[in-house]
Amino acid sequence: MQFTKKAAKEIRKCQEDFGYFCDKYLKILDKKGRVAALLPNYAQRQFLEANQRNPWVYVLKSRKLGITTIIAGYNFWKTLFTPNYQCLVLAHTDSAAKSIFRIYQRFYDLLPKFLQFDLKLQNKHEIQFAHGGYILAATAGSDSARGSTYQSIHCSEFAQYDNIEELIAAAMSTAGENAMVSLETTAKGLNEAHKIWEEQNGFEKLFISWLDQEDARSRKKPKWIPKEVEDLQQQYELDKYQLNWAASTYSTRCAANWNTFLQEYPPEAHLAFISSGKKFFNRTYAHSKASPGYRKYMEPQQFKVYVMGVDVASGSEHGDFSSFVVLDCTDKKKPLIVATYYERISPSSFTDRVLKEAQEYKALVCVEANSYGLSILEGLVAREYAHLYRRVKYDKATNRWTENLGFYTTASTRAVLVARIQEYISREWLIPNDETLKAEMNTFVFNKSGKPEADSGHHDDMVMACALALVSMDQVEVAQEIKKKQPPGNVKEILEFEMQTGRMYKNSKEMFDNKKPLHEESAPSLDGMM
Repeated sequence: MQFTKKAAKEIRKCQEDFGYFCDKYLKILDKKGRVAALLPNYAQRQFLEANQRNPWVYVLKSRKLGITTIIAGYNFWKTLFTPNYQCLVLAHTDSAAKSIFRIYQRFYDLLPKFLQFDLKLQNKHEIQFAHGGYILAATAGSDSARGSTYQSIHCSEFAQYDNIEELIAAAMSTAGENAMVSLETTAKGLNEAHKIWEEQNGFEKLFISWLDQEDARSRKKPKWIPKEVEDLQQQYELDKYQLNWAASTYSTRCAANWNTFLQEYPPEAHLAFISSGKKFFNRTYAHSKASPGYRKYMEPQQFKVYVMGVDVASGSEHGDFSSFVVLDCTDKKKPLIVATYYERISPSSFTDRVLKEAQEYKALVCVEANSYGLSILEGLVAREYAHLYRRVKYDKATNRWTENLGFYTTASTRAVLVARIQEYISREWLIPNDETLKAEMNTFVFNKSGKPEADSGHHDDMVMACALALVSMDQVEVAQEIKKKQPPGNVKEILEFEMQTGRMYKNSKEMFDNKKPLHEESAPSLDGMM
């Protein structure tokens, strides 16, 4: 192709300056379907700046920010003006790959004639220039992407890929030396995309929130503003136009589902991941991380009633955690978490730890009786700790009811456990104050079969320990029964009883009539009272 001096000068200028070429010659369809110039918005400029710092960029984003478009624009520019430049675009479905490729086709079709360099090949997935520049849009994992070396790889919405790590590794194997690699996606739960985000792997991590989206604003005031959006306004200081947009988007595009809103339009990166997918609990706890250790939130008190849920693991280096949760269940409708434990520890050592805590709080102990839990129960019995949760079972062979220690988990009884903790959380009867518990609740999801469990790569040991504690409350006496078995011994203890339980002691008149001195010996120990 022959060029005039003017055209050659303009080509050279375009070749040297992407910003100039982008503003003047790259055309897109705007949100109203009109042909318009690609004038980079804030989010797109953020990507370009990150790409200049590091050719490997991982973009975690909200919807409709134009990141795919700006990556396509940059790749098209490099391919158009660089002989033999090879560009690979991977999408999660064939239709998504075709949709992205239409952006490239439109770029070419709307160029002025002197920039429409000769083509060797063009179809629904490929453009090849006569000078060797090549663009391929394919489905992740397809054979069409193999066998070549690419100078640019764009993995679009890669959190949607099956076998994410495997497919990303396969894509990276085709990258040439100093290749540009762009990973971009909205979140889809705490999956392998989250793992890649958290790892130190050479990628520059770029999160772009809808709060930075210039058109995420509306002058139209909505009919109502949900409480969740009001909380969002307070936390992130939304102006009235952002508030209008958020309320409208929540009600329409997200069908009034808060988890969907946080998934599609996260204000922070951690919320994008933990709010994605089909969460079991209806609440999300920001900045919560699971960490090993023992935590005591309240000291044991004389007239309080305590239960303890115990979930037991093998203690292996990379296995699950042994956990317990101690609840103050004096008021069964408002139980309080008073102590937690979360460690990889041998069952024998864990037995000693459970016994120590049980004795301190004089708690009814509910141990999951499956597998390693049996050793804990045997250890507690051997040490003569009798205040244990029991289950009653009908034995058809003997035609008798039998009593067994611990909570035996099956598919049906597990449903009882998770339903119990879900009810207490959703009704706000139980307020989680433990960061490890909250972190596990964030990653407790419905799997593909609809079973609630920990998301891949995460744990639910503290969740199950808490659920066991809640179920065990069915077997303890409430505070009003305690006083019948272990009455307060003096006026001071009556006052303590009433303050701690929120109930009047019925025999207080008799106690006062006896005029027992405050310094008199306290009530006997609570050992064995139940």
